[in-house]
Parts: sequence; C-alpha cells; structure tokens
Amino acid sequence: MMKILKWIGAGIGLFTALVIVFITMFIFQAEEVALPDEVGEDEEVLVSITELELMTAKRDTLQMAMDSLLAVLVQRSADLDSLSDVLAFRDAAIGALESRLQDKDAAIEGLREVDVNAQEMARTFATMNVEQLSPIVAELTDGVVLDIYKHTSNKRRRFLLAAMGDNRAAKLTNRLVRK
Repeated sequence: MMKILKWIGAGIGLFTALVIVFITMFIFQAEEVALPDEVGEDEEVLVSITELELMTAKRDTLQMAMDSLLAVLVQRSADLDSLSDVLAFRDAAIGALESRLQDKDAAIEGLREVDVNAQEMARTFATMNVEQLSPIVAELTDGVVLDIYKHTSNKRRRFLLAAMGDNRAAKLTNRLVRK
C-alpha cells in the first residue's frame, strides 16, 4: 500500500513540475512575443491581456485540480489507515481464537487419554475379586474410581462398589445420579 502512496505522490510531484515548466515556458515565450503596435521604444508589452487572462484561467483550473487530487489523496490515506486498523484487530482476534482452540484441543486429548486409561483399568479390575480390589480402590481418588466405574460392565460394578465400602459407594452413587 505504501508503494501506491509513493506512486501517487510521485505522480502529483511530476504533475506539479510539468505545470511549473509549462507556465515558465509561457512566460518566456510571452516575453519574446512583442505586440504589433508598440507604444514606444522604451515600453515593451510582453503578453496581451487576453493571453494573460487565458493563462490565469488555466493556472486557476490546474490549482483547483491539484487541490482536488490532494483532497482525494488525504481521504484515501485515511481509508487505508482505517483498514489497517481493522486488519490488525482481526489478526489479533484470530490469533487469540487459535490459541484458545489449541488449548481446548490439548484438553480434549488429555481427556481422551484419561478415558482410554480408565477403560484399560476397568478391564483389569474385571478380572479381580472383591478382596483383591479393596486395597487398591481404597488408595484411589473418587474421580478415578468414577471414571473406572463408567467403563466397568454391569456384572462387575457390584464388585467395585463392594470393594469401596458402604460410605464411599454411597458417595459415588450420589455423584453418578446427580450428573
């Protein structure tokens, strides 16, 4: 976008230089042209009044065109700045959302891993009797026992509940029912 602004600036500069060159050429040409009816030898008229009025009108027209182009340039520059701000905000929002998405993906992957581990432990516990399960279940947290319970078959759940003891089994049952 800066290249466009540089080209516009260069174009305006070239246009201004050409206007100055043409005006200078007209002035020097006008000095060389003498009026056919000279008033005297001491007094020399360089440009007729009609030509002077035409050049003045052309100069005023060029000045208005330059002012109009400068106004357009300023407006385009403001529009560009506004769009740059919008793009910067959008890029920041996208970055934040991507970061949150990566965090959620990592959390989901962690939950999947916990679920797979709970399934494996449920299969292992399915081969044990209540006496074998009791010391192991006593050392596990309620959350771990709950995850394993969810992956245990209906026939084997009674062994897991019996290994937990009455109070802890009641707490687990309350948690399962309230979810």
